[in-house]
Amino acid sequence: MLKVLIVDDTQEKIIEIRRVLTGFVDEPDDVPICGSIRDALKACSNTRYDLVILDLFIPYKAGEDPNPTNAQSFLKLIKEDDDYICPVFVIGITRAQDLTEYKSFFEAETMQVLYYADNDDTWKGQLNNRLNYLTGVKRKLGITYEYDYDVAIINALQTPEHEIMKETLGTEWKEVNLDDDKTTTYYATVLKGDGGENIKCVSCYASQMASIASAALTTKMILRFHPRYLFMTGICAGLKGNNIGFGDVLVASQVWDGMSGKFKELNKEDADPEMIFEPDYRQITLDADMQNIINRLKDKKELLAQIKDGFSGAKPDTPLNIHVGPMTSVPAVIASEKKIADLKAHARKLIGIEMESYGVFYAAEQAHRLRPKYTISIKSASDLADKDKTDIYQPYASYTSAAIMKYIIENELEFDNH
Repeated sequence: MLKVLIVDDTQEKIIEIRRVLTGFVDEPDDVPICGSIRDALKACSNTRYDLVILDLFIPYKAGEDPNPTNAQSFLKLIKEDDDYICPVFVIGITRAQDLTEYKSFFEAETMQVLYYADNDDTWKGQLNNRLNYLTGVKRKLGITYEYDYDVAIINALQTPEHEIMKETLGTEWKEVNLDDDKTTTYYATVLKGDGGENIKCVSCYASQMASIASAALTTKMILRFHPRYLFMTGICAGLKGNNIGFGDVLVASQVWDGMSGKFKELNKEDADPEMIFEPDYRQITLDADMQNIINRLKDKKELLAQIKDGFSGAKPDTPLNIHVGPMTSVPAVIASEKKIADLKAHARKLIGIEMESYGVFYAAEQAHRLRPKYTISIKSASDLADKDKTDIYQPYASYTSAAIMKYIIENELEFDNH
C-alpha cells in the first residue's frame, strides 16, 4: 500500500481524489489532508510519503489567499532543506488552465500536472496510472518507509505449533495469496489491543525444521510484510536442573548456533583419534526492553494460572512458569546427556535447546531497510532433552508459548502508527 498526502483546500476535490485512491492505500478516508503549504511542510518533516498530491493554487497558511508561487516554494523546500523528508513523487493538480509558468516549473522538475474538471475524468485515469506505477515499483524493490504489519509470527511446524497458535489467538485467519510466492502459505488476522487499537498480524510456518529454513522464511516475511515485531513460537527441549516443567515457557535472552565451530582431532597418530569440538558461539541478544517485559510477566502468577486453566488437553500437574536465559539452536534433535553437557560447558545457565531461533534472529538482524523493532523467541518445553522424550505435551507447550505471546502483543507492545 502507498503512503499518500493530499495538499488541497477544496472539499469537493479532496473527496474525488480519495475515491481514486481506493485500493492503493489502506483507508482512503484516513489519507491525511493539509489545507496549506505550512501544514504540508510540517507533515513532511516527520513522514516520508510515496506520493504528495499538491493543489497548485493554495495558501501558504490557513486564512491567507491562495497563490501558485506557494506550491513552487513547497517543491523547492522539500528538495533542498534537510528539515524535510522528500516524498518519492509529487503530482500537481489544478482547475486553472492559465498557470503555464508554474506547469512548466513542475515539468522541468519531472513532476506531472493534472487538470481537474467536474465534467472530465481524464485526470482520474492519469492519477490511477501513476498510482499503479508507484505501487509496482515499491512492490518489486521491496521499498518501505513504515511498518506494513504490526506483528509477524513464525512457526517451525504446521502441526501442532502453527495450528494451535492460530487457534490460541482466537481470531479469524485469512490466507494471503501472493502471486510471486507459491512456496509459502501466509495467514493474516487482526487482534485488539488493550486500548482498542487494531493490531495487524501475519503468520506462516516453515516447510522443514532447523535454522536454514527459518532464516529463509524470516527474510521473506520481513521483505514482504515489514513487521514492527517478529515472534517465533512453538516447542523446544527444556534442560533439567533449571526447575523447568513440561509446558513451561522459555524465552531466549541470548541465542546462538550450537554447531558453529570446528571439529579437531586429538592424538592424530592414533588409528582412531579422539575428536573434540571447538565452538565459535556468536550470540544474538534479546532487546533489553523486551527482556524487561518478560521478567515482569514471570511474577504474574494469576495470569499464568489462567493460561494453564485455559487448555483442555493433556497437561502436567505442575504450575506454569516462565524462564528467561540462554538458548541454543542445533540442526538435530538431541537426546544425549553427553552432547547436552558439552553445550552447557560453554553456557552454564543454558535453559533450552531447539532448532530454529538462531536463524530467525540472524535473518532479522541482517535484514536491510526496515528491520523489526524487536525479535523474540518464545518456546515452551515439550520434553526435557532426555531419553524419555514424549509427544504428549507438545499441544500444551504449543499453546502456552502462543498464549504468552498473545498477552504480550495485546497488552505490552506499543503501536505508534495507530
